[in-house]
Amino acid sequence: MENGFSIGVSKSVAATVLNSLKSGVVPRAGLEYITVGRKSEIQALLQDVSIIEQGGAALRFIEGTFGSGKTFLMHALRNHVMEKNFVVTDVELSVDKRFIGNKGQGLAAYRELIRNMAIHASPDNGALQLILDKWIGSLENEVVQNEGLIPGHEAFDVRVSQKIYKVTSSMEERVNGFEFGKVLAAYYKGHRAGDMKLQKKAVRWLCGEYRTRTEAKNDLGVNLIVADDNWYEFIKLFADFVVKAGYAGLYVCMDELASLYEIPSHVGREYNYNKLLSIYNDVLQGKASHLGLIMSVTKEAMEDQAKGIFSFEPLRSRLADSDFEQEGSLKLRDLASPIIKLTPLNPGEMYVLLEKLAELHGVLYDYTPTLEHDDYIYFLKQQYSKLQNAIDSTPRDMIRNYITLLNLIQQNRDVSKEDILYAKRA
Repeated sequence: MENGFSIGVSKSVAATVLNSLKSGVVPRAGLEYITVGRKSEIQALLQDVSIIEQGGAALRFIEGTFGSGKTFLMHALRNHVMEKNFVVTDVELSVDKRFIGNKGQGLAAYRELIRNMAIHASPDNGALQLILDKWIGSLENEVVQNEGLIPGHEAFDVRVSQKIYKVTSSMEERVNGFEFGKVLAAYYKGHRAGDMKLQKKAVRWLCGEYRTRTEAKNDLGVNLIVADDNWYEFIKLFADFVVKAGYAGLYVCMDELASLYEIPSHVGREYNYNKLLSIYNDVLQGKASHLGLIMSVTKEAMEDQAKGIFSFEPLRSRLADSDFEQEGSLKLRDLASPIIKLTPLNPGEMYVLLEKLAELHGVLYDYTPTLEHDDYIYFLKQQYSKLQNAIDSTPRDMIRNYITLLNLIQQNRDVSKEDILYAKRA
């Protein structure tokens, strides 16, 4: 294909995008090829990224109905900041993974975040050890280049150890920073001595996998472990550390914040909302650095006065719209507010998305799509009619139906597209 964005798009990326959307999930790769609309929202979030790069912190809530593109927008930002040399990570909150719980649900969320750490060189997950090794490698290179020492020389080991100590000791002023730094030093000690068991113990501790302080004390000499009540402090420490390791910062995506709304116990919800409040205050008061957090939530889970986040008055008073947003015919949005509210893509934007998906489909199956302007208009009219008449339908269903249409047209060359698209259906 000679026009559009498809030049340079691989079949594997096209397959990832189309197969993911057909299954009703957001693809990890290729989002830049199908991003439509959201210009204002993306600009607001990129302003946050600039603040984070300069040592600040930011927290945003992405609010919208099911299928409105909350997860899509988060993943698009995730991919963008990874290209800008951030460490990124994500977690899908659930009954088993949330901010705090009496069965270690907060720790489970933390473990997922550490497992899902990703960098440009390792875009999927599992990047923690790569980050640690890059940190050590960069300090060793400094000693080689700036001081002319070579690995294996006693003075080389001394100078690298001094640099390691300078980094780890600089973290001691942070909450739990002394122990965090001590474990980083243990990782380097294992690297220097070729002691992989010691390195694995350090990684295990950083991942929150030690169950008792006694075990951590025996293995690493630290009398502290990551737990349900302190895991966020370690996220902040990681944000500091990755900058020292040569990255721009840490960007954390938390999907399905609505799972807090679904906690059956009033007390359980209150505990989680209170933990969310403490994180929000911490970020806004400048107690975190080089850290970005973005969380997706449905309108009901955010604004329901009985069970939602707004049922917790300290959060409602901080997050609710101001009078200027609520009143007036202009319906202006303050995109600097903590909550970015998504509206569904308008018909014009959906039209552009359909064109992009058709082009990707052509890349994947080596053909030129035959759908034309009138076909797109007919398809959109039919789908919007279904959206209005079916309570459970979402724009996500429209996209799935469209990819099915493309598949049927491509797979049945002996049948005209008109017979497939315009056929009457029950």
